[in-house]
Amino acid sequence: MAHQRRSKQNRLSSNAKAQRRRRALGLGTGAGAIVAFGMGPLAAMPSANADEFEVIIDPLLNAISGSLLNATDSLAAVDPSAAADLAGTADPAAVAASSSESAAFVDQWIYQPLHTLEQDWITSPTGIQVDDQINQAFGEFLIGNGTNGTADSTLAAAEGGNGGLLFGDGGAGATDSDGVGGAGGDAGMFGNGGDGGAGADAAADSGADGGAGGDGGTGGWLMGNGGDGGSGGDGGTGVFVPKDGLDGNGGAGGSGGDATGFLFGNGGDGGSGGDGAISGFLTGNSGHGALGGAGGAGGSGGDASSSLFGDGGSGGSGGDGATGGDGIPAAIVGPNGGTGGDGGQGGLGGNGGAASLFGDGGNAGDGGDGGTGGDGGTGVNGTHIGTGGHGGNGGNGANGGTGGAALLGTGGHGGNGGDGGTGGDGGAPGGTGGNGGGPGDAGPGGTGLTAGSSGNPGTPGSPGANG
Repeated sequence: MAHQRRSKQNRLSSNAKAQRRRRALGLGTGAGAIVAFGMGPLAAMPSANADEFEVIIDPLLNAISGSLLNATDSLAAVDPSAAADLAGTADPAAVAASSSESAAFVDQWIYQPLHTLEQDWITSPTGIQVDDQINQAFGEFLIGNGTNGTADSTLAAAEGGNGGLLFGDGGAGATDSDGVGGAGGDAGMFGNGGDGGAGADAAADSGADGGAGGDGGTGGWLMGNGGDGGSGGDGGTGVFVPKDGLDGNGGAGGSGGDATGFLFGNGGDGGSGGDGAISGFLTGNSGHGALGGAGGAGGSGGDASSSLFGDGGSGGSGGDGATGGDGIPAAIVGPNGGTGGDGGQGGLGGNGGAASLFGDGGNAGDGGDGGTGGDGGTGVNGTHIGTGGHGGNGGNGANGGTGGAALLGTGGHGGNGGDGGTGGDGGAPGGTGGNGGGPGDAGPGGTGLTAGSSGNPGTPGSPGANG
């Protein structure tokens, strides 16, 4: 009978909640119906197991349902037609500030306490034992965190496992045997997506590219943050680099996971791009210096536009380009000194993620700086005096990313452009200095009720001195 009374009270509560939610910005069905949608697999649970399950899960479900109602009830007095012209009747800056505060309030006072409660239970000895029994009874992974990826194996094994269908965070990605980061696991109904695995730095003296970072997992479909993207690995230095060989480029950063939660979710931050590696000499090419490795692009911030409350993720910064290799002196290669290698290009800054209805767009990542050009080799070879090699050109700075868009909040700040690299010095005698690299363009700020500010452009690189 006690179980029947609880069920009846829950049904009555769900009906009352549904009526209140229909008044809140046209959000439709009630919190009880939303939670019930995720609880659909539990309908066929045996009675004895159901009683045990309710004792454990009801506090979490009631807390989530209550938080959902409190958040939406605060919006019940908002007339949708009035909200449409809100920007025209109020100070946009004040409205944007209120939107930012609303998202921060839901994060700090509703989601984070609930997520802490969830994780305290899932990771406790009692929670592990009981959750295992529940999962086995249903033949479904309902409650629990996803497993972390396995390092130094295949890319599939390096990916984080998904969290439970109802509660749990996605597992973190690891780095596979090729140095590539695995993606983070996705959350189910309530939880955070796992972070993407980091790309590995390439081995020294290999001239190989750094590994790409893995993407972050998506947050829970009711509430949850997207996971952060993994950082890209740095390129490997090269001493003697074949003309058609690798350049030691930095790996790209992984994208932040999207926040897909109906009520709340922040997009994950994009991973930073890896730096390019300093190169040596190009073999079989008259002693010219090799091109410096390019910086990896920063990952984009995760999107939160599917949520009611939440901010877009920040874009990752682009990696810096590396210094080009110096030209070999004429005393070694003759008759003239080798040309210095050009500096590597900076990596593009990642774009910021879009915000939810109430929240701010993510800030964009800065573009990477261009590398310095290599110096030209001297033209002196014993009694023979040849021409010194030309200095390499500085690498171009990369453009900053675009700030994430917002609706009632503030658009994300645009990324700063990277600085151009300095040109290499010419070898004596007669070698001309390299040109400085061009600056990266400033990233535009994201659109919003209050637009985000644009980034600053990079500065051009200085030319190298003549030999």
